Amino acid sequence: MGKLKEFDIPSDSVSEFSDLVKELHDVDVNLCYQCRKCTSGCPLTDFMDYTPTQIIHAVRLGLKDLVLNSNTFWYCIACGTCSTRCPQETSLLKVMDALSNIALKEGIKPKAPDIAKFYQIGLANISSFGRMYDLGVAGMLKLQTGNLTQDLATGLKMLRKGKLGLLPSFQNTATMKRIFKRVKEREKV
Repeated sequence: MGKLKEFDIPSDSVSEFSDLVKELHDVDVNLCYQCRKCTSGCPLTDFMDYTPTQIIHAVRLGLKDLVLNSNTFWYCIACGTCSTRCPQETSLLKVMDALSNIALKEGIKPKAPDIAKFYQIGLANISSFGRMYDLGVAGMLKLQTGNLTQDLATGLKMLRKGKLGLLPSFQNTATMKRIFKRVKEREKV
């Protein structure tokens, strides 16, 4: 049997990290009893260096460096499967969001830069058009990452089937601009 990896757990910060997550999104990770339903339902665990269950446990243990330097929360696509499956209703989506916010505030670069760019472009897109303009997001992402031809065949297939609109649809742009303005004001505090 293989040797288990041990971690140096800083006793003074065990609750501080989980308290910070709770403060940001009102999620108590200590309610998790490690049933692993979140991990078994996650479609991206094969790409993550730590499973969602392991991340929750590491947050509870106060292993802030391990957690913030993992790629797990960057790969989260917010599909909601984990939250739906959780018997304790420990909104893992909110935990993942809190972790990415903490990492960015502490100057930790995303472990999945293309995914971080996708979120930035998507948010800018929603701010401009009031909703997601898929073709615009894909085009900007391709230009910024330099992966111009990657997924081109899939994109053309989606266009032919009418799954991608050529032009943006403007909806609630004034409302979205107000929401984004309020968020920026709150982030300054």
